[in-house]
Amino acid sequence: MPAAVAMCRSIALARSVMAHDDLASGRLVRLFPEISFASPLAYYVVYRLECASLPRVAAFREWLFLELGLGR
Repeated sequence: MPAAVAMCRSIALARSVMAHDDLASGRLVRLFPEISFASPLAYYVVYRLECASLPRVAAFREWLFLELGLGR
């Protein structure tokens, strides 16, 4: 897990194979757990669960949804 993510200073874009252990252990959570599709090249946007209440995490999530045309 990148140090900045571990310290709640950032969100990571990680290949599924690289994030698997941290996701399985609960050290990281997916920013968009409701979005999933089968792909051999899957990436996840992940962050520490303890950081979920940070305004910058919510702002990034909303910005990314808008950029993807999935505005809420």
